[in-house]
Order: sequence, then C-alpha cells, then structure tokens
Amino acid sequence: MNELQFEITRALAAKALQKRRTTYQQIGEAVGWHHPTGRGLGRNLEAILHYLADRGLPPLTTILVKKGKRHPTEDAMAYIRGALGAVDIETAQQEVFAFDWTSVPELTPVNDVLPDSRQVWLTSFWGFDPASWGCIGFADEARRTRYLNNSNPGTLVAIYVTKGKGPKDLRGKVVGVLEISHETGHARDFISGDRWAEKERDSDSRGKWLYAVKATRAWRVVPEDCVPVDGLFPRSYGSSNPEFIGASGVPVSADEAVQLYELDVYEVPVYGQTEPIDPTIQTLESALRPSHAVRPPSRPYWVGETDGPKHLYILRLTGEISAYLGRSNIEVEDKHIIKVGFSKSPQARRDQIQNAYPRGTFNWEVFKPSPQPNIAPYANAEIAIAGEDAMKKRLVEDGAEVLGGEFFLADHSLVYRTWAAGNNAAKKAQDNQESRAI
Repeated sequence: MNELQFEITRALAAKALQKRRTTYQQIGEAVGWHHPTGRGLGRNLEAILHYLADRGLPPLTTILVKKGKRHPTEDAMAYIRGALGAVDIETAQQEVFAFDWTSVPELTPVNDVLPDSRQVWLTSFWGFDPASWGCIGFADEARRTRYLNNSNPGTLVAIYVTKGKGPKDLRGKVVGVLEISHETGHARDFISGDRWAEKERDSDSRGKWLYAVKATRAWRVVPEDCVPVDGLFPRSYGSSNPEFIGASGVPVSADEAVQLYELDVYEVPVYGQTEPIDPTIQTLESALRPSHAVRPPSRPYWVGETDGPKHLYILRLTGEISAYLGRSNIEVEDKHIIKVGFSKSPQARRDQIQNAYPRGTFNWEVFKPSPQPNIAPYANAEIAIAGEDAMKKRLVEDGAEVLGGEFFLADHSLVYRTWAAGNNAAKKAQDNQESRAI
C-alpha cells in the first residue's frame, strides 16, 4: 500500500478502537482527501481491503458508512464482496471492533491526529450567542461546585434551546457547543455590557445564573445539522427533567457524545476571546484536532469549508438600502443589495457574514434557495463554482452595479435571472462531470 492508503487505514483503525463507525467526511478530513464525501476513494479502499485480507486482518473498511447509516453503500459493498466474497456486514463490523489494532505497529493510530477525548455535558439556553455571552451560569454555588467537581477544564458543553423560550424554529434543538474552562466568576465578568443590561431588564432572567464558569471556545452547529436534543442524546436528555438540565447540566455518555462529534459546525467568537477563530465548516471532530494557523481571507468575508455537496445561494440585505448607500429612494427603487456564492449551508454562511456587521436595522437573509432543499443539489465545489461564476457573469453583463467582492446592486428581475443562470450552469457542469466519470 502507499502512504495515503496507510494513513486512511490508521484513521479507520482509530475509529475501530473506539468501536465507532465513521463517515467518508470524517475520514476525508482526517487524511486531507480532496473530496470528503468519498469521490475517488474506491481504489484506495479496495487496496486496503486486499492488504488486510492478505494479512488475515478484519475488514476495516466495513465500518466506513454514509452519515446516519450503519452499513456501507451498495457501491462500497461491491468492492467488499470483490475482495472478501459473500460477507455478513454486521458480523464483519463486530470483528473489526473486537480486534486490537494497536497490535499491528504499521496500523497503530497516531494520537496527535485524533480529537482529544473530552467530557461532554448538556445544558439549555434561551439562544446561543457566545460573542456576547461567554460562559455557562448556575443558580447557586452548590450547582456550580457540582459541575466543577465532576468535570475537567476543556469539557465540551452541548447547548440546546429550551422548548419554552427562544427562537421558535430552534426550540428543543442542539445549536452549539462551548468549551468550558474552570475559571469562575460573577456572570457579568463574562457577558458583554449591553447583553448584561438586557438580561437584567428582563424580569424572567434578572438575578439568575450569576455563578458562572468561563467559556474559552465556541462552535455553532450549521442549521442543517440542528437536530432535536431528545433524538441526539435520548438517554442523557431523558436522565432528568429539563428544568434540572437547564439549571445544573448533565453529563453525556461517551456513546451518545459520538453523535455530537459528527455534526457540522463552524467556530464563532467568545466574549473576551483574543485568539483568531477558524470559521471553516467541518465536523466537530475535525474542529477539535490540534489547530492550524488560520489563513488570511483571500476575498471579503470569505470562510472555508471542506469540499462535498453544495448549494448555490443569493443573500439579500434587508433594511432601508437607500440610507445604507447614501442615495435617494428613486435611485434604488426595486433594487436589492445581494451577495452570490455557494456553500454546504447557506444559512451558516448568512450567519457568518452577519456576524461581521454591527447589530442594527440591516440584516442579511437567505433569498435563494427558498425553500432550501434538504439535500444539497450539487456534488462538489468544482460544480458550484461554475454556478457562482455564471451568476456573477449574468449580473455584470446585465448591468448590475458591483459593490465590491461578491456584492452587487441589482433590480428584482435581474436577481431572478441570475439565480436561473447559476443553476443552469451548475446543472450542466454536474452532467458533464458525471459523464466523464462513466
């Protein structure tokens, strides 16, 4: 096998030692593969299967599955059957989990490429805004002491929005993750001044959660991966009533924490934080690996994400755009300030851009796609780039005003023509790529 194939095998062995199935995205991110959804991995996986079979080792690749699935895809099963013949996949996976992969020196996982083993806890907030609320808070000293005695510095706390209060579309869903230190203080030490004043004006929150523990890092779950807390952590959530979970927090078992690591997230600022953040959209597991230097942006408001399925998007700035541009209402009548691009998560991209703006009456919204399909329609960034380029080309050729970067001022009709042009180009690029693969 070549070095890449050994690297893939070691990444799979690491999951097997944890008795965990893994996804193409997780393995792709672990080895720096150009397409985390698995495009092009087949030959490498086949070589790995034959290598393992020749050495009499369990078939590691049987634990490589699509997100949310227990068994490999039918395409992958064709490779597996080609190497092993008829095989019972559940039995094969259990053999993989039962084997001690540290007994094979060349396949022993390299610890420094794995996310450190962390405790995970669960609690609830009314929302998730670490940039202004950089802590978890407890009602009294006893509850805070219980948490400190039963956790370690660096513990991850999964946050879900309470079912009775908070944004209605997020209630009951896991929306973010905080890394918590053991630095304690009064809550106002870790909350921005305006947010503290807002909290104390509200009779429902005045004087509450004053016994705080500081957060050091934070990740927001992309909207597409925000799932109900009782589905993600059924045992941990069911271990106590919601009021206790919100007031004191509860630990999450290791097997349920696995599901948290598989969510796609992006890092967001924490109040008082001075270190740079990495806003790349990636699994939480990848985000917890030893950090790399954050590359400077190559274009305004650019943030990275791993390759894989993509949506095209058009964001629109809401508010009185005549005031924003310093022009008369007549000059901007029936026009919109828009941004075009592509992403795994248009909503996450909207949030990232919005975070670069001060709070006020101007807000970005996802104008297209509307409604957003559950599955991203384009297989990878190469295809989506063709769509983005077509949108920009249509805007420029049809007279939109370029406001810098990917921002444009365009009339209502042109916005719709732009969306059609982008999707037509992306569909054509996808058809061409699929025909080349045959």
